[in-house]
Amino acid sequence: MKPLEGVMALTYTALNKNFTLNEDAVRKEIDWVIERGATGIWPGGYAGEWPQLDEEMRKKHLEACISQAKDRAFCAAGCHATSTIQAIRLVNHADKLGYDCAWISPPTPRRASEEEVFEHYTMILDETHLPIAMTPKLIAKLASMNDRIIAMKAVVGDFCHIAGLYNEGVHKELRIFGVEWNMLPHLILGAAGTLAGSDWIPVVTPAYKAFTSGDMDRAWELQKAIVEQAPLLIPQTAGLFLGSKVVHSGIGYMKARFSIISGIDIGPPMPPYKPASKDEIERARKGIEKLRSMIH
Repeated sequence: MKPLEGVMALTYTALNKNFTLNEDAVRKEIDWVIERGATGIWPGGYAGEWPQLDEEMRKKHLEACISQAKDRAFCAAGCHATSTIQAIRLVNHADKLGYDCAWISPPTPRRASEEEVFEHYTMILDETHLPIAMTPKLIAKLASMNDRIIAMKAVVGDFCHIAGLYNEGVHKELRIFGVEWNMLPHLILGAAGTLAGSDWIPVVTPAYKAFTSGDMDRAWELQKAIVEQAPLLIPQTAGLFLGSKVVHSGIGYMKARFSIISGIDIGPPMPPYKPASKDEIERARKGIEKLRSMIH
């Protein structure tokens, strides 16, 4: 297996205007993140719009990503699904394609019980062979059950919970990764690296290098700049609650931001979600210019 460490890109799913897969832009995105320091690619996550894509498009997207990355990066296939059976099909497809691991979130959108989440992963492990990366739920119990669980993506902001995982020794069995807005606290606790949206790779890479070289002042400077611009973090979180009013484009903003920073048009989000507004695009442009001034 390729090294599971360093800066890993949570890639988007490039679409044409008619919402078909834009394979050319998919391949350009893979090249772009690797050329800017990404040691791995993690396509097929929420930023990649997996809940809105049909299974065949997801499979084609995974095929394009790994064929473009070749042997240049660790490749983790997003195989999340609301159906355990579909997740199994996706994991086995990724295995045939040569992915290094599959990463799987608990089933959504209905909140499952702890026993149901456990059964979800147990069935997948029984019916597949590819190493698995996952999110924190039941992590200690599942990790002790099967040595094919190799990594965890930790996006939650509860650092007492995350620190507890490290303290209990879970990190000795798993590679734990934060994301761009919480990367430095995780690295200090012992993370193997960090995950970040493709648009964040140019600033996350120097922040990671500053940390590994011991330049903590520079690392914190970049971390704070990332937090200031983390993509609609607070409204995204607030918008998850029933009855809340969603006043942002979410994935539309993130895709627009990547298109601006990379020059690669990765198209609109899949319906029913809307593209970024003019105000959001202007906000993204200003934020990108500020970050560029800090890393050049």
